[in-house]
Amino acid sequence: MKVILLITILAFGLHAAGTLEEIQRSCDADDGISCTNLGILYQVGKDINKSNEKAKVYYGKACKLKDAEGCVMLGDLFYYGEGVDQNNSEAKLYYDKACKMSNKQGCKNLQKIKDEEKALQEKKDELKRLKQEQEELLQEADLLDKI
Repeated sequence: MKVILLITILAFGLHAAGTLEEIQRSCDADDGISCTNLGILYQVGKDINKSNEKAKVYYGKACKLKDAEGCVMLGDLFYYGEGVDQNNSEAKLYYDKACKMSNKQGCKNLQKIKDEEKALQEKKDELKRLKQEQEELLQEADLLDKI
């Protein structure tokens, strides 16, 4: 929900960055921030037809141009599965890139996924332990039945 609110706020604030044509020209001239802004416009459908696929392309370009916010936004698409298959590995890749550019949100999102994965692994380990314990109890019960 925070992501949607942030995108909406950013999209309405983009008019200060120039017209859609100006933003497109700047992105075409390899301005990473403009590419991120263009991705946001496509993601929310502000003054343009909504397209998560195009948002993904522009966020990807922004990330390649070392705009950390573009990396975070691309990571978000993968984390939430917006217009792409949900993929935590891809999300981590882009959050990590943003984090390495000292983007606090990228670092925070990366840590969140790592924490989620750790908790999931702990649950899997506990389930494995319980299944093993159950198997041992069933073997004991079989031995008692034979007596």
